[in-house]
Amino acid sequence: MRRAVAVATLAVALLALLAVARAQATSISATARIDEAGDLELYAVYNVTSAPALLVVPAKSPAAYFAVENGTTELPVQYNGTDLLVAVDQPGIVNVSYLTLQATSKEGALWEANFTMPCPGDVFLPPQSTPIYVSPVPQQVFYVNGSPALVMPSGPVTIEYMMSPPVSTTTTVVAHSVTTTSSITPTTTTTRAPSPSYLLPLIIVVVIVAAGGAGAALVMRRRGGGGPAEALDDRDRAILSAISKLGGEATASQVMGETNIPRSPLYRRLDKLVRLGYLEEGVRGNTKVYRCRRPGCS
Repeated sequence: MRRAVAVATLAVALLALLAVARAQATSISATARIDEAGDLELYAVYNVTSAPALLVVPAKSPAAYFAVENGTTELPVQYNGTDLLVAVDQPGIVNVSYLTLQATSKEGALWEANFTMPCPGDVFLPPQSTPIYVSPVPQQVFYVNGSPALVMPSGPVTIEYMMSPPVSTTTTVVAHSVTTTSSITPTTTTTRAPSPSYLLPLIIVVVIVAAGGAGAALVMRRRGGGGPAEALDDRDRAILSAISKLGGEATASQVMGETNIPRSPLYRRLDKLVRLGYLEEGVRGNTKVYRCRRPGCS
């Protein structure tokens, strides 16, 4: 506990010595991965030659972040709106990683990713994607299990890419027809138009169904939903149940442990539940937490 307080105090003091602290650590490795949903995970390794030091890792609206010193000690991390700030109190190797849902945007079939590489490293695009525009020019391009990989220099990176459509096969079936001759006797069928007495109940039923649908849509809007696309599914309900079970407040790691939902889908669901008004974000210590906005997360 004393060490955690000391490190947190150290982070505040190092803000005044930012230029000096930056010179005491070097990024030696970086890898970025973009999945099919456009979520980006970035991993960076820093060599801290002198401590105390402050690592400054550029990040765009990270949903989760983590830093470990010498493979064992978790370090405090703060986000100031543009960078992750990691306070280090002893020399060694520091691993920093973060997940963001805001690094990519989509317009039509074209995806665009914008982020910063702390040092030269590999950027893996989604499987079956095709790079359209890359800036700056990549140092190398290769493929790993169908995923394009670009070796990018350090600094801001912009990548535009498109997802390849699934490969479809067409099967042609040739049918052999047999022609027979038969006599056809023409018949005449007379259809009576329904009388008004039959139409009236039908009209009443249609009006009742329409009114019920409008009422359901109104209830969804009042709860913050945007229609069927915003309805809760089993995973959403499992997340709400887990947070309620944990006392109405939990970190993403705690929810992941209760639900076994993978990290990227979990953060997308948490973001959705915050947007719909079921949850709200907060901070406990140096960790982001999610809280129920109503008793039982209902």
